[in-house]
Amino acid sequence: MKAVLVFVFALACVNASVLEELQKLTASFTTPYIIKGEEAVPNSAPYIVSLSRKFKRHSHTCGGTIINKEWIVTAAHCISKAVGMGVYAGLHERLQTSVPTAQHRQVDFGKVHSEYQGDVGPYDIALLHVSEPFEFNESVQPAVLPQHESIPQGNASLYGWGQTKAFVFSAAKTLQTVKTEIVDWDECKEALPDSAPLDPSNVCSSSLGNGVSACNGDSGGPLVKEDANSPTELIGIVSWGYIPCGKANMPSIYTRVSAYIDWIVDIQSAYYKLF
Repeated sequence: MKAVLVFVFALACVNASVLEELQKLTASFTTPYIIKGEEAVPNSAPYIVSLSRKFKRHSHTCGGTIINKEWIVTAAHCISKAVGMGVYAGLHERLQTSVPTAQHRQVDFGKVHSEYQGDVGPYDIALLHVSEPFEFNESVQPAVLPQHESIPQGNASLYGWGQTKAFVFSAAKTLQTVKTEIVDWDECKEALPDSAPLDPSNVCSSSLGNGVSACNGDSGGPLVKEDANSPTELIGIVSWGYIPCGKANMPSIYTRVSAYIDWIVDIQSAYYKLF
């Protein structure tokens, strides 16, 4: 990932025409950033969590989504060693982990999809169990899972902590959000290079043609359907896209959660049988 970031930074120094050609050729995991988003209303995404590799020393590496009091869904590429990871729920300012709304948990079990190959591509999903259940309140709530194999349509919202410009690699202090539009899968495939590792288990969103990027959303974080009259539904997990996303104006790629409902249920059932 460091090599990718160095490459992106170098692109900022070349002329615009060369940048335009090169930026469309690099498929990469997304970074922990949203481009041209806006600050989210506090508590508007109570299901989002900040993940870190170590429980005792929190340093945000990826996002995740609470799906019930004991379980979090995130991207497989966010996980190197699940057990011992740290989780913070109830945050708005990324570094303010001592606020009263914050709930700190440790991962005691995790499962990466067995067919995930460790690179950009399908099966980019992982399930994490926390050692102590979350306490649900205004600041910490779950998102609901979609129906099995349902196909998302219409508008969606992305949440994450991070930068607001493609070549400024400093993360935003507060939770960011951006509205985006779900792209039909065939349309998405047509818009991407022939070499793109797009899979039917992915869902895509549009950049809306104006540099607003859902591609550089928080890796592992939530793409959701929001409805004032029903619970927020988790439809996608931020997976990969083309960098620098805000410049490329290409679709962003997510793990489609509805394709993995059976897998999630199977892992949870196996956990409770074993433990």
